This record gives sequence, C-alpha cells and structure tokens, in this order.
Amino acid sequence: MLDRQRALAKAVIPYLVLTGVMGGLIGAFLLGASPAQADEVTKTFSISGRAKVRIQTDDGGVRVSTGDIKQVQVRVEYEGYKLDKDLRVSTTQDGDTVDISAKTIGSWGFHFGVHRTNLRVEVHMPKDADLEVTSGDGGVEVDAINGSLNVHTGDGHITVQGARGDMHLRAGDGHIEGRDLDGTLEATTGDGHINVTGRFDSLNLKSGDGSVSARALAGSKVQPSWTIHTGDGSVDLEIPGELQANLEASTHDGHISLGIPVMVEGSFSSSRVQGKMNGGGGQVSIHTGDGSIHLSKT
Repeated sequence: MLDRQRALAKAVIPYLVLTGVMGGLIGAFLLGASPAQADEVTKTFSISGRAKVRIQTDDGGVRVSTGDIKQVQVRVEYEGYKLDKDLRVSTTQDGDTVDISAKTIGSWGFHFGVHRTNLRVEVHMPKDADLEVTSGDGGVEVDAINGSLNVHTGDGHITVQGARGDMHLRAGDGHIEGRDLDGTLEATTGDGHINVTGRFDSLNLKSGDGSVSARALAGSKVQPSWTIHTGDGSVDLEIPGELQANLEASTHDGHISLGIPVMVEGSFSSSRVQGKMNGGGGQVSIHTGDGSIHLSKT
C-alpha cells in the first residue's frame, strides 16, 4: 500500500509543478502584454460657404457634432494600429467639400496576447451642411444638422438627434434611433428595432427583424406617402389627430388596435384595416409579418 502511495506521489507532483509553471508562464505572458497606447490624427479646415462632409471608415465608430462655426474639425483616434502600415487616414478639401477616410490595411482587428485595436472618427462641423457617413463596422452618432443626411453602416447602430432636412439612414445589422427630427425620413435596418420621433412629411421605415415605433408630431403631413414595414415585430404609430390620410394596415400574425377615428372601407378584421382618416389624403401603409399594430394620437 505504501509503495502504491509513493508511486502516485511521484506521478502527481511533476504534473502539479508543470501545471503551476505553465500557469505562471501564461499569466506572465498575458500580464506582460501591455495595452496599446491611443494615438490620433487631427485636422481643421476653414469653410466659407455651405459645407459638405463625407466620412468613410471600414472598421470604426463615427461621432458627428455641430455648431455655429465655419470650420470642419477632424479627430481620428486609433489604438493598436500603425499609421500608414495597417491604417491609412486621409483628409482632403475641395472648396467647401471635405472628405475624411480612415481605413485599415489587412488588419484582423485583434492580435491574440498582444493588444486590441480600436478606431474612432470624431467630427465637429457647421450645423447648416450636408453630411454622408459610411462605416463598414461601427456605430454612427449624429447631432443637430440642417441639410441632406445620408448614413450607412454595415454592422452597428445609428443614432440621430435634431436633424432637419432629407434623411436616409441604413443599417445592415443594428438598431436605428432618431429624436427631434424634421423633414423626410427613410430608415432601414436588416436586423434591429427602429424608434423615431419628429415632424415628418415623407416617412419610410423598414426592419427585417425588429419592432418599429414612430411618433409623428403636430404639423406632420403625408407627402406623398408613409410606409412602415417589419418582417417580425410590433408596430406602434402615434400621429396628430388632424392628420389626413388613407390608411392600409395588415398583420399576418397579430391584431390591430385603433386609438384614432378611421372611416373603414370594405371588409375589415382584427388583422386587416383599410379606410380614411379625416377625409383621406396621402397613403399610410403599415405591415408586419408577425406582431401587432397599434395606432394612437400624439
């Protein structure tokens, strides 16, 4: 019995020592991998007329703020990249048009045991301007802009606040939020919810998989039409009581509840309604593949 215990000890002790050594080496390796230092590229452009700003990045977030200024101030912050080796930053100006590009060069975005990577573009620009933003992978945030707004991200959320004008927002995979908007809005996401509030003329909202919520404030008009569609999710639409429109709403798997007067035309059911609001007007079409529809007054 004693011989068996001694043999077991001889087998276990080297294993424990080896395990401890390996654990220590791994721990030292990870601890020794210090985080990368954040670096930045900054640039300022003077603007004499109406600014047009175009921003492109393939792997980073974008944040745009505005003010009563005549400059476009650019700040590209990056971590874990080497400028001009695996990250290329370009800023150019042609009259009042400013182009900003921050793109990676053959980078996987993460290097095991060494450091992580991070990329962010921040722009401060005039409030009265036109803006285009394209991000391959990253969220986009825009505040208070008066003009044409086009935002597209392949994978990330879009948040817009205080925009006035013609707005086009598109996310491949991510939610879309809009507050204090005014004008025409087209918002599309492949996978995520949509939640917008504002005074709208034309309104086109579409989600492949997610709920859609829209709150139209006083002064909204149906010019020429509104379309709200989701493949899977509920729809909540709040509209002014005086809005004039023709309504068509349907759901494949859910019910429709109306908190507004509708003069129903033809046959109707709990899953399909067609009629006129305040004598009729432009077309408001609402459809969900799987979910309920609720209409109410703002």
